[in-house]
Amino acid sequence: MKGYTKTGLLLLIIYEIIAVIAVIFLYSFWLSFNPENITTEIFSNFFMAIIPGAVIAGIGGLLGLIGAILMLLGRKEFGEKHRKFIFYAILVFVISIVVSVLLAGILMFATFTSLGQTSFPSENPSDMVDFFRNSNYITITAITAPISAALGGLIWIFGLYQLENKTGRIVLFVAYIIMIVTAIAVAISSKLVFENMINSPAFEELLNTSSYSSSAYMQLYSSFPWVGTTAIVSLVGNALSNVLLIIALYIPYKRITSGELVPISIATKSAEPDRICPNCGKAIPFDANICPYCSKKFETYL
Repeated sequence: MKGYTKTGLLLLIIYEIIAVIAVIFLYSFWLSFNPENITTEIFSNFFMAIIPGAVIAGIGGLLGLIGAILMLLGRKEFGEKHRKFIFYAILVFVISIVVSVLLAGILMFATFTSLGQTSFPSENPSDMVDFFRNSNYITITAITAPISAALGGLIWIFGLYQLENKTGRIVLFVAYIIMIVTAIAVAISSKLVFENMINSPAFEELLNTSSYSSSAYMQLYSSFPWVGTTAIVSLVGNALSNVLLIIALYIPYKRITSGELVPISIATKSAEPDRICPNCGKAIPFDANICPYCSKKFETYL
């Protein structure tokens, strides 16, 4: 074995640290956003400012992908149960892709259905408002977010569970719960924002404006109070879950680095033929407290 798991954990830690920074950056932009002061120059400066952030986020995503691949390559390093859990993580990942495709198909169908019920495209703002009101886009998106969070969290749980100690497993499950709660809260809040927006007189006025109108934007911006709530919930929930994932990743990384978790290839070199795991029947080291193959504990083993 070549330490794939250890390196993968380190790269995933870096990826999650970058994710936390990205969440804070996005919320900072939200706080500085003021529709009254929007100009072409401000938009240009903003997009120029986010280019370095986008590059860093891209690097972080690449590191996360490489880390996940290394975890996959090292699936046999810490026993049969860990290998099975990595397989379960891959299975959930495939299921999440299938679900995403299905939900995207449902979203497209709902959109085209709404188009068929509305005179669209149209230069009449009322027709466009009717289209948005008839569209099920935000409802389907609100349903998609918790499902995606649940499946994404399961990938983390299956990928790390067998490497964690008791504390790590608690942290992992707390992070999973926060992911789902955050996704549900943001979905509900976003749905309220959307509904308040399309029912606002300022929205139709904005659609009817041929040129930029800061007053129309300000009226629309101030017409729904849930925007700030959505941003805060998203910031706190995502930042907290990412920080907990960093801890959940660091615990097994530290266990491997300190020698508490020993890869099978190393453990079996020191194994004696008369020290046999009563659970899986394989030879294990005399000083092992946990079987490296099946994770059986040996506090009372003689």
